[in-house]
Amino acid sequence: MPELVWDETDFTTWLGAVPEVAEYGVSYHYRVQEHGLRLEVTVYPHDSDIYITVWREGLEDPVIDLKLLGCSGVRYVNDQRGEYLEVAPGQVYGDRFEKDFVIPVGLRLSVKPSISLRFF
Repeated sequence: MPELVWDETDFTTWLGAVPEVAEYGVSYHYRVQEHGLRLEVTVYPHDSDIYITVWREGLEDPVIDLKLLGCSGVRYVNDQRGEYLEVAPGQVYGDRFEKDFVIPVGLRLSVKPSISLRFF
């Protein structure tokens, strides 16, 4: 499987957070807290996997715990529709993804004005 097509600066720009980077760039872990929610996004670029967990303040278990395996790519979008990351599943593009592709199905992850996940 090819590596994930992504730009780590897109995540830093979007989240406003610097990642914790594992040795050899195996994973990038981002964390943001807002309105009683904590969003944690871990990117495994060599495996093309993205883990997304949303925690609610005061709860022991996560509200959302997703493991998106074999993703083709991620792109940062900031336009009239809002500011978010779009995650493309691997089955849509096979082994070829370009950042300027229109993603027909996937996940939109927002942190502004609040944390939200939307499948489309």
